Amino acid sequence: MLTSAAFRLEGSRSAAAATARLGLVPTEAVEVGGPGLRTHSLWLLSTGAASEPRELGDQLDRLLTVLEPVTRELFELVDAGYHASWFCFVASHATEHAVELDRALLSRLLALPGDLLLDVCGDEE
Repeated sequence: MLTSAAFRLEGSRSAAAATARLGLVPTEAVEVGGPGLRTHSLWLLSTGAASEPRELGDQLDRLLTVLEPVTRELFELVDAGYHASWFCFVASHATEHAVELDRALLSRLLALPGDLLLDVCGDEE
């Protein structure tokens, strides 16, 4: 099973302002008017491309470990107009096991802002 996870902040305010408020270096930051003449900025913290087998729960745990210390700041950014989301990718053969997200992990996700988005597909070559 190949997985990746990312926490995203999007909004009409700048990605640089989100970086400054959080004190975290994003994996990617794109400002309004950037590539493709974006109408919203993007601040993204990602676990990286899905290139080796990893559990989705492990990917989310990695992000939560970094983001939980700035929970208050994340909610302040959402209150200031940013939209938060968790974007997860899962590619799996039909014979592999299901994605498992235990209650403890789900509780941690619920304590931070953002909807959980799942992109699930087969991993055929």
